[in-house]
Amino acid sequence: MTRRAAIPFLSLVCCTALLWGTWRFTQAPPVVSERAEVDAFRAELPLRVEVRMRSPKYRQEPQIRVGLKEQPATTLSLEIQGGYRIQALDGGGVLQRGKSLAATKVTASKTGLMIGAKTLSAPAVEIIPERSPAVWVDGHQYRGSIRLYRREGTKVLPVNVLPLEQYIASVIDSEMPAAFPEEARRAQAIVARTYALYQKEQAPRAAVTDLFASTRSQKYLGFQYRDGQGRLLAGESEASRATAKATRGLVGTHRGELFCTYYCAVCGGRTVEGTQIFSDAAPPLKSVACDWCKEARLYRWQAEISKRDAQKPLQSALAKDGKKLGTLKGVAAAKKGETGAGAFYQVKDDKQSLSLSGAAVRQALGSQGLYSPTFTVEDRGQHLVFSGRGHGHGVGLCQWGARGLAQEGRTADQIFAHYYRGAAITELGYR
Repeated sequence: MTRRAAIPFLSLVCCTALLWGTWRFTQAPPVVSERAEVDAFRAELPLRVEVRMRSPKYRQEPQIRVGLKEQPATTLSLEIQGGYRIQALDGGGVLQRGKSLAATKVTASKTGLMIGAKTLSAPAVEIIPERSPAVWVDGHQYRGSIRLYRREGTKVLPVNVLPLEQYIASVIDSEMPAAFPEEARRAQAIVARTYALYQKEQAPRAAVTDLFASTRSQKYLGFQYRDGQGRLLAGESEASRATAKATRGLVGTHRGELFCTYYCAVCGGRTVEGTQIFSDAAPPLKSVACDWCKEARLYRWQAEISKRDAQKPLQSALAKDGKKLGTLKGVAAAKKGETGAGAFYQVKDDKQSLSLSGAAVRQALGSQGLYSPTFTVEDRGQHLVFSGRGHGHGVGLCQWGARGLAQEGRTADQIFAHYYRGAAITELGYR
């Protein structure tokens, strides 16, 4: 989140793999299909306040622009099932039409974009299918249209443009297991919709994306996709579409305005104060107790990392602050007993002791088993042993905590209220 948060890759959900590993193939919950049940859910929500945004209200369902890659790619795989047209985004008209397109390679040249052997003389194009979903990009099929932007001369950035509620239906299943209770998934839908619209509102005028399909923003798998074994898996389901419909147009607001509804997989017993990690954290992102995520595998964890393996990542983290680390000798809490994203740790070499926040240490060593910024560290000679709690940055809604709250009978609005203190659920203008 380069324009959205203080720490780019500690975005709201950095850890959905944990959720997926346990629950992906479990049976979906019963589909909410009865209109009466949906209306009852909406009627029971607390009185909503008017939302004030750059536009007073969304009179129509907005479109969302999802970057399918965090960085432009050298090549992409493209397939279109059914009729389509490709038009230039600069108003140059239709460049290509077809009844379908077999899987082919997309690259960029200095003069335009190449789809297979054909060069399209435009720096940006939009693929508009006759029906949706129809377009496949790198093994994922997406609803809506796909935009391709030439970047850095010979690279391509793919962007999926689709209606917000169709996007939310996929995010629900991408972010939260189908086996989780429906009220937890409804809370997830409201939080994800708020996050997406906040990012849309904050996007610079020249931006071509509102957010990304990865955990840099929030996980979005599209309509369906093929996994590493070639199996065809659903990115959304009838259940997730029903959840999106039940919460359609509902967002979280603070004093009538959208705010960034960060969320995490497992908080480990207490959420993190938002301002300790994110520069745009709103007042509702307070640290709150959460006793409902204890069944998560990473509620507590331990990681043993050799000092040799920790050397380069910590050097890079310190270099961002203009500090130079020699041979790593140890890491210790600056204040005994203090942990968390806002705590500081002394990183020692032969001559000095340099300071890094818990969030920065976690970012540096996350790929080596540091699942959250809340940990203690013990020096064991050639190794450092980290004992921590939670999975992710720990800010906002705890997904496993939402599961536990729902199992106790809490409703979506009650779950939302627990994790976002002082915030309200607001209904936008479209239905």
